[in-house]
Amino acid sequence: MRKFKISPMLLLVSIIFMLIGLATAQCEVPLKGVFFSTEEDFVTRGPKPSDGNPIISDGDLLNATGYVYMRNYELLGIFKVEFDLGLDAVDVIDIEKRFVAFSTELDHPEGWFTAGDLLATNGAILPNSALLFAFDIPRPLDLGLDALQFIGKREAILKFLEVVKERGRSFWLENPEALIKHLKELDIDIWFSTEGTAPWPKEPRFLDGDLLSAATGTIVAANSDLLPPTVPAGIPNRGVDFGLDAVSLFKEQISIFSTEILYEDRLNFTDGDVLLQGDGVELYNKDLINAFEPRVKELGLDALSFYLY
Repeated sequence: MRKFKISPMLLLVSIIFMLIGLATAQCEVPLKGVFFSTEEDFVTRGPKPSDGNPIISDGDLLNATGYVYMRNYELLGIFKVEFDLGLDAVDVIDIEKRFVAFSTELDHPEGWFTAGDLLATNGAILPNSALLFAFDIPRPLDLGLDALQFIGKREAILKFLEVVKERGRSFWLENPEALIKHLKELDIDIWFSTEGTAPWPKEPRFLDGDLLSAATGTIVAANSDLLPPTVPAGIPNRGVDFGLDAVSLFKEQISIFSTEILYEDRLNFTDGDVLLQGDGVELYNKDLINAFEPRVKELGLDALSFYLY
């Protein structure tokens, strides 16, 4: 049975990350690498987390070196949440400052934000309806936030997220058009995917497997473009929407991502594997989680961020 071919360049990077992981102590913050969350909780038998707790949550942000980068309560600390709300999308903006943009699996218990809002560790909350504004959907919807990637210079992204925080969630709910203005002024964009299809089931403007642009209201890459032609991805022509559960960029050129569902045929991948746009498997889930030494080889993949600055 033939597998997807693996890019030699990204494979080399992946191997380097794994080798670093073998030598990295849990007290030492990795300066780069692959950050991710799993779909399932598990117990690590690898490097001991700095807080001494071997239980890894599906809301914790991990590094492929076997390092627990941020617990869910650390990501949500500024939002005063006592519960684990999961981790559904992530973009590590500044690794040393622990500045992370993300979304959760569950709504804030007191209504501060929804699982479709874009959040940041500085306290920024950008409503899902603002992200979708450029798509001119006839009514305000919250379609969830499943994948996330900022495009542009890091300094501009940090400045933008400070503006989002200062304005407050209510401002963006009442003035969603202001998002496009700020993105264009700072020459940045937010690429993302949703958990739902909008706005009409019979004539969808986009699928939850499409990669979208908040600045332009366009599809950056359709689900059918992300996966090889031999995979039946795309509605209606090829028949299936595989979803887009996580996305990141390699050197701002190549999309790497995971899907919502697996595919078992001549070309095999699971919803935990990291895929290379149009080419196939870049990292198998078992290799991604290997440094944690879990008792299984597959834990799913819910969020992904390649930090290679």
